[in-house]
Amino acid sequence: MKIKKTTKRIFGWTLALFAITFLFASCQKHFDKPRTEDKSRQSATINNLTENTAGRLGLPYQEGTILLGEQLKNPYTPTLMAQAWDNLQKKGVASLYPVDIRQTHLYVKFKPQNWEEYDDLKEDSLLHLSDIPYDYDIIKNGNYFHDPAVNDTLPTFQYATVPTGFGFNDTIAYEVLSPLYIPERDSKLLGTSSQNEPFLDKLLNEAYTLTGNYEDTIDLSQPSTLNRYTPGGNIQLFDTRLATTYGFEGVKVTARRWFDVYGTYCDFNGNYRMGGSFKRPCNYAIYYENGRFFVKRAGVHWINGPKQKGDWNHTVADGYDRFAGHIFRGAYRYHYKDIAGLQRPFKWLGKKNSYVGKDSEKKWQGKNGIIFTNIKIARLKNKGEEYMSDEIFSTTCHETAHTSHAIRMNTVIQFIQVEAQLRESWAIGIEWVLSNLEYTEKGVADYGRSNYNPPNPPLYPNQFAYQYWKLSVDKDYTSLYINLIDEINDSNLFLDTPNDQVSGYTLQFIETNLLKHIYGLSSLSTYLKNNRPNGVTNAQIDLLLSFY
Repeated sequence: MKIKKTTKRIFGWTLALFAITFLFASCQKHFDKPRTEDKSRQSATINNLTENTAGRLGLPYQEGTILLGEQLKNPYTPTLMAQAWDNLQKKGVASLYPVDIRQTHLYVKFKPQNWEEYDDLKEDSLLHLSDIPYDYDIIKNGNYFHDPAVNDTLPTFQYATVPTGFGFNDTIAYEVLSPLYIPERDSKLLGTSSQNEPFLDKLLNEAYTLTGNYEDTIDLSQPSTLNRYTPGGNIQLFDTRLATTYGFEGVKVTARRWFDVYGTYCDFNGNYRMGGSFKRPCNYAIYYENGRFFVKRAGVHWINGPKQKGDWNHTVADGYDRFAGHIFRGAYRYHYKDIAGLQRPFKWLGKKNSYVGKDSEKKWQGKNGIIFTNIKIARLKNKGEEYMSDEIFSTTCHETAHTSHAIRMNTVIQFIQVEAQLRESWAIGIEWVLSNLEYTEKGVADYGRSNYNPPNPPLYPNQFAYQYWKLSVDKDYTSLYINLIDEINDSNLFLDTPNDQVSGYTLQFIETNLLKHIYGLSSLSTYLKNNRPNGVTNAQIDLLLSFY
C-alpha cells in the first residue's frame, strides 16, 4: 500500500534506513585474542583420512569446479521409450502387465533471478534440486558448478525431476527441458511384486542402447547383474578439536539414476539408507541441508560423489567441505537436538534459516543481519588460518541465537531496541550452553567449564567458561547471562572480574518468561528481582549488574 502523505513517507524511509544500517552490524562477533596452534596431530590424521577415502571410493574427488562433458541423449522421453517398447515387441518380448508409456514426470530447469527466489525455491523440501544438469557426462568431479550463461553474482540454474501435475511457483521462471516416462516408478507396469522386472530390465537396456548410453546396460545373462541393492552407506565428519571423526548427523544424501532420485538423511552415526533400490550404478551426492535450514557457499553446498553400485562411504576430512560441515552441525543442534529446553529458531511463516560459509578472512567471525535471510560464518582468521571445528560450531550457535532472540521479541523493531550489550551477552550465553552440550556428548566432560584450558584453547566463551571477562576489554560481548546460571564466582578466579554471587536461573526460564521484556540493564534488573531463585537476594543481583 502506498503512503500518500509526505511526512509518513519520510518517517517510513528514515525508520527503514535506520533498521537496515543497524541490522547490517547487528552482530559481528570478533575474536582478536592471538593464539599459536600445533597442527601436527590433526594434519597427520587428515592426510590419512583423505588417502583412505580416495582409496576406498576409487575416484579422484577433490574440491573444485565440476567440468561437464558432452550432453547425453535422453533415454527417458516417452517417444524414445515407445520406440524401445516397439523394438521389444518385434523381438517377441512380452510384458506381464499392460504397457502404458506416457508422461509421468518432467525434467525441469528452474531459473531463479536472484537469491531471494533461490531461497524461496529451497523452501520445498521434497524437491531434490541440483546445480548440475542430469543429462551431461562429468569429466572432472568436485563440489561447485556455475553455468557460464549465468552471472557469477546470481544463483545458477537448478535442475530437478518433478511429477506430472507438480504445482509450480509462478513467481520463479522455469523451463521444461523434457517430458519423461520413468518405468522404474510406474506401479502399473511393475505391479505389486517383482515378477515384471525381467521386462523392465529389457526395456531399459533397449532404451539405453538406442541412445548410446551403453554403460548403463546390464548383462541379462549374468545373475549377479540382476541383484538389486538399496543405496546407502556412511558419512563421517572430521573434528579438529577432537582430532577424530564422527557421524555427519542430519546431512542430506541423494542417490540418482538418470532422472530417478531418492533422498534421505544421515543418522547419529552417519549411516543412511534410501527408500528405494536399483540394479544399475547410481550417482551419489551430499547436500548440506535439512528441513529447517541449509548451508550455502553460493547455492546450497554439495559434494558430488561417485557413480557406483553398492554403498558409498565418505569422510568429510578437510577444506571448505569440513568448514561448512561444522556450520551445519551447529545449525542442526539448534534446530533439532537437545538445546536444554530452549526454543527452536523457527522463523516467521515457516521460512528456512540460510547459513553462508564465507570462504575468506573477515574482520568478524560471525554475522547476522536479522532482517536479511543469511547468517554468515567466516572460515579464516588472521593470516589465513582456519578456525577450529568447535569455534565454527560455537559461532554458528551464537549467530542463530540472534535469530531466535528476534523471534522471541515478536518483531524486528522490538529486537533492535534491545541494547547491544544485552543482545550479544544473550548469544554468548546460548553458545556457551550449546557448545558444552555438544562436546560433553562427544566425551569432553569439562568442555567450556571454568577449568577447561586445553592446549590450543578455544576462543571465548568456552575457555575458562568466560570467567575472565572484563568491562575494560569488551563492553558488549559479556559473561552476564553465563553468570546468572553458573555457580562460579568470577572474582575468585581472575582479578577485576564481576563479583558473581548469583546462580539458579536457567536460560530456558529467562527465554520463556523474561526475555521479551528485557531491553537494557534496568529492565533486566527488574525482571530478575521479580523472579529470584531461592537464596538469591536483590543486593546480590545489584552487585552483579554493577559490573556491566
